[in-house]
Amino acid sequence: MGNDIKIYMCFNSFYMSLNSLKRASNIEISSQLTGDVYVDTPQKVNIDALKLKIIKQEKKENFKNKAIVVSLFFGLGVLGYFVSI
Repeated sequence: MGNDIKIYMCFNSFYMSLNSLKRASNIEISSQLTGDVYVDTPQKVNIDALKLKIIKQEKKENFKNKAIVVSLFFGLGVLGYFVSI
C-alpha cells in the first residue's frame, strides 16, 4: 500500500509539472502575440456585465428566430394566395 501512494504521488507531481509547463508556454505565446513582456490580467470579473452580454445575445438570437418564422409563414401565405388564384 505504501508503494501505491508513492507511485500516485510521483505521477501526480509529473502531471502537475506538465500542466505548469503548458500554462507557462501559453503565457509566453500570448506575450509574443501582444508584444508585451508583462500581460496584465484583471483580478475581478464583473458578473453583471457578463450577464448583460448574454441577455443581449439571447435577445438577438430570439429576434432572428422570430424573423425567420414570420417570413416563412408570410412566404407560405403569399405562395398559397397565388396558387389559389
